[in-house]
Amino acid sequence: MKNIKKYPVIIFFAIFLYVLSLADVFSPIEEYSDLENRKLQEFPPFNVTSLIENKYTPKIEDFTEDHFIMRNNWISLKSISETLLGKNENNGIVYGKEGYLFTKTLNVDLGQRSNNILAIEKFISKNPDRNIKVMVVPTAPSVLTQYVEKGSPVNNANELLDEIKNHIDSKYIVDVSDTLKSHSNEYIYYKTDHHWTSLGAYYAYSDYMSSIGKQAKSQNDFEFINVDDFLGTHYSKSKNFNVKSDVMSYIKNDSQIEINGNLAPIYDYDKLKTRDKYAMFLRGNNAFSSVKGAGNEKILIIKDSYANSFIPFITDEFSQIDILDMRFFNGSISKLIQENNYEQILFLYNSETFDSDINIPKINLFS
Repeated sequence: MKNIKKYPVIIFFAIFLYVLSLADVFSPIEEYSDLENRKLQEFPPFNVTSLIENKYTPKIEDFTEDHFIMRNNWISLKSISETLLGKNENNGIVYGKEGYLFTKTLNVDLGQRSNNILAIEKFISKNPDRNIKVMVVPTAPSVLTQYVEKGSPVNNANELLDEIKNHIDSKYIVDVSDTLKSHSNEYIYYKTDHHWTSLGAYYAYSDYMSSIGKQAKSQNDFEFINVDDFLGTHYSKSKNFNVKSDVMSYIKNDSQIEINGNLAPIYDYDKLKTRDKYAMFLRGNNAFSSVKGAGNEKILIIKDSYANSFIPFITDEFSQIDILDMRFFNGSISKLIQENNYEQILFLYNSETFDSDINIPKINLFS
């Protein structure tokens, strides 16, 4: 005991770690993180084969990381510590200039990228009589290069777009890169979130309308409404203590959206009172939804969440806007096309999602 008393710091940390571990064992298990806007890892059921193949232990680690006691506080403390040490990233988020936050991207799954490109190429070949457009939107670091610190490990959309062009005929591609870069001094991407702003979506809308031979409305034809104090997904992950909140914008739109047979306004205004304000667009991400528009044609949009703030711009251009999110949709797209005879089909993804989404190849299932 005399020797132990010589090391009070070690004793203190031993007691601290013991108490913390004990508290962690008995702390409640949450299913969903409102702060990070995602479902937390569930405790994996034991499986001998999974253990032997080293697939079980990583899941245990993911579960532990997601449910560690006072997790959000530790992330905040880590953010402060690493900032004081001069580091420019935390928890998978890279710090840019003037408050911009970017997704850290070290390696791209080139196999998944290839699978996704080939899936769309196959879809086009199976539907040669359809008007199909592919819009892969570069994320912020590929457009707002002036805000990216030199050498930062961030997404490079140019490589992806070049590969898409090598496989898919240019008549099917809507490349909005140059348009967005020409407006890179404007507020076209959020600083604390991975999405583009409604202004960025407007410029892409203009390019899309031109690609299908239609006249886009001017920016002044839309009423933009601003909402203060928006802190997005990049802030939630990094908990950067010295960022300023974004101003989220949306355009006035009184259209109705049908989800699971229920009609509701296209915007879920209650979400503006929550942290996840972007979820107001299209009432979040749904497997299948349909917007009733004021135009004359039907369009099918296969998308990720970047399309959510894009679609309100086209409600006056189409009579029916059917929307698929392949992360949740498991039905037959071929059947939808046959039943609705869409005049237009649009794939709309951001470059980071396109590179990693394992669900895109499902577009050719159940034909």
